[in-house]
This record gives sequence, structure tokens and C-alpha cells, in this order.
Amino acid sequence: MLKRLFDEYDFSIERILLKEYKKLSLSMQELTVLIALFSIYKKRKTFSTLAIARRVEYHSNEIGEIVESLLDKGFMTISLELKDQKEREIFDLTPTFDKIENLYLEEEKEKQKQLTENEVSDVILKFEQGLGRPLKSYELENIRKWFEDDHYTYEQIIKSIDQAEEKISVKFVERLLTQQPIKTIEIDQDVDQALDEIFKSIK
Repeated sequence: MLKRLFDEYDFSIERILLKEYKKLSLSMQELTVLIALFSIYKKRKTFSTLAIARRVEYHSNEIGEIVESLLDKGFMTISLELKDQKEREIFDLTPTFDKIENLYLEEEKEKQKQLTENEVSDVILKFEQGLGRPLKSYELENIRKWFEDDHYTYEQIIKSIDQAEEKISVKFVERLLTQQPIKTIEIDQDVDQALDEIFKSIK
């Protein structure tokens, strides 16, 4: 998706790299050369140390070492292509797009995980306040199951607790939950959220 935006809509990948290079475990030298490579990538895919040298203030041997490091870290690939009976080196930066997308996906998953933990804690607190006692281990397991296995939303669970009123118990609330439709989980939900983060990062 990110590569398509870059190819078809001149998406500014450089701004994302400048913001996220540390999270991507790139050094400043690697970042500089990678941005230079993207500048070349927009025009042609033929690898040339000389073309990179025109865009950075490093010597050819330094550029070679940095490119080797980018290859080792999986930010690019170089392959041989035969054209007009001549071999030429072609570089591909698709792995960089993949790394950025994976970075945002992982961050979004971590945010969602933390949000779920906060919601679980809120539900436990609401039960304990309503019951006037700490929850037992099996009750705690049931609550976590609602979130992780049954995929009930926080709103659905809180609504069921409120409906229970004086009859509040984990078992009774679970009975109320089973009467509610389970929220449909979209397969591409994480991808959409990650792409939202990407767009926010370049504003």
C-alpha cells in the first residue's frame, strides 16, 4: 500500500524516514544514503554509487559500506538485470516500505493491547465496587475471555454490567452478553489504523 502511494501519488516517504529512522534502527549516515536512494528511485532503478555521491557528502568507499549495511539490515536489495546484452545492477527499496508498514502495525497493536488492559482493569474495578469484594481467579479469567476470545467491546460489557443493577455478578453479566451481537472484527482493521498513523506522521 505504501509503495503504491509512493509510485502513483508521489508520497513523501522521506518525511517518515526522518521522523522514524531511530525506531527503524537506522544511523544518520544510513538515513542520508537511503533518502538519496529514494531520490534516485523516483527516476530510475539502476544502482550507481556515483549517483548517490552527487546527493551526499560521503566518499565512494563510505557509500559502499553504508549501502552494504542497508543490504544487511534488509532495507533494500540489489540484483543483476540483462538489458541489450549488458548487465546492470538494479536496486529495489520495497523492503523499506515493508519495514515502515510493519513498524506502524506493531505500534498500533501495542496501543490496542494497552487500551484493552486499561479496559479490563476498569471492568474489574466496576465489578469489585458493585460486589463489594475482590473478584475470584475464575471470575478474572472470564472477564479477560470476554475481551480476548469472545471479542465483546468495552461498551457492551459496561452496558451489561449497568443492566444487571442489583443482580450484578460475573455469571449474570455473561448471560446478558450472550444476548448481544458480537462485534464483527474486520480483517484489515489493524492495517487501516496503521495507515492512518502513517498519514498523521507526514502532516
